[in-house]
Amino acid sequence: MRVTLRQIAVFEAVARTGSVAGAADEIGLSPSAASMSLKDLETHLGVQLFARSGRRMLLTDRGRPILEMARGILVQVADLESLSLPEEVRGRLRIGAAVPVGDYVLPGLCAAFMRLHSGVRVEMRIMPSHEVMEGVRNMALDVGFVGAPVNSSYLEAEPWLRDRLVVCAAPDHPLAGRKAVPLADLGDQPWALEKTLSSERISFTVETLKSMNSLNIMFEGESVEAIKRIVRDGAVLACLSSLTVADELARGELVELAVPELHFTRIVSLVSRRDTQQPQACRAFHEFARQWGKQIGGSGK
Repeated sequence: MRVTLRQIAVFEAVARTGSVAGAADEIGLSPSAASMSLKDLETHLGVQLFARSGRRMLLTDRGRPILEMARGILVQVADLESLSLPEEVRGRLRIGAAVPVGDYVLPGLCAAFMRLHSGVRVEMRIMPSHEVMEGVRNMALDVGFVGAPVNSSYLEAEPWLRDRLVVCAAPDHPLAGRKAVPLADLGDQPWALEKTLSSERISFTVETLKSMNSLNIMFEGESVEAIKRIVRDGAVLACLSSLTVADELARGELVELAVPELHFTRIVSLVSRRDTQQPQACRAFHEFARQWGKQIGGSGK
C-alpha cells in the first residue's frame, strides 16, 4: 500500500481542526471513512500520529515533523492543479488578525483581494496577537496581522501599518476643550479599557504607570464598540487604536486629548512562517497586502 493524497489531506485536516469529525466535514467524507484513512496512514508509516485528550486529537512528537511534510505536499499539489489556469488564483486562505486590524482594516483589504481573485475562499479569525503568532507558527493560519513584537525564529515579520493609540473622550467632557492635558490630570479620571490581554491595554498601562501610581479603571470589556459607546455616553476616558476611532473622531462623536507625555505609536506587522512553502493563494495575498500597505503610506488611515 502507498500513501495517498486523501490520507495526507485527512491527516492535515485532523491536525488543524483537532478532530476526525471536523476533518471529515471539511473534506467531504464520512467520519468513518476519514477515521479509516487516518488509521491506514498510521499503519503504513508505523507511527502514532495523534494522542487523544478527551474529544481532541493532539499531535504526537513524531507526528509534528510529518505534518510539516504533509502540508508541503498539499501546497505543491494545489500549485500543480493551478497550472491548468495559470492566470487564476484559487484556494483557501486562512488569516488571523488582532482586533483593530481585523475589524477595521482587513474587511476592505479582503474585499478588494476577492474582487481580483474570485477563486479564493477567505477564512478570517479575530484573536489576540499572541494567538495569531501561535496559529501561524503551528500552520493553523497562513498569514497573520499583529500589533505586538514578534520574537520567534519560526516567524517572518515585516512592518505593514503604523497605528497610533489615542486617548479619547466625549465632546462635552471637561478635558475635551483643552489644547493639552498633562498626564498628572489624568490620574483621577475614570477609564474604560480593553481586557488586559489586548496589546492596546498593555501599551497604555506600561506608559502611564511610568508616571502614575495607579489607574481608576471603571469599566473593562472585550468589545471596542462597547467601550466607544460608553465613552460617548459617559464621563469616562479610553485609550484606543486610531484605526478603531477614526470615523467617530471625523464625525465629532469623540475627541482626541493631546497628552504631551504620552506617545503611543506601534507597528502592525504582517507575519508568515519562515522557511515554509506557501500556497498560491497565500503568496498572492501576501503581495497584495504588501502593496496595499504601501499605498496607504503606513499611516493607519
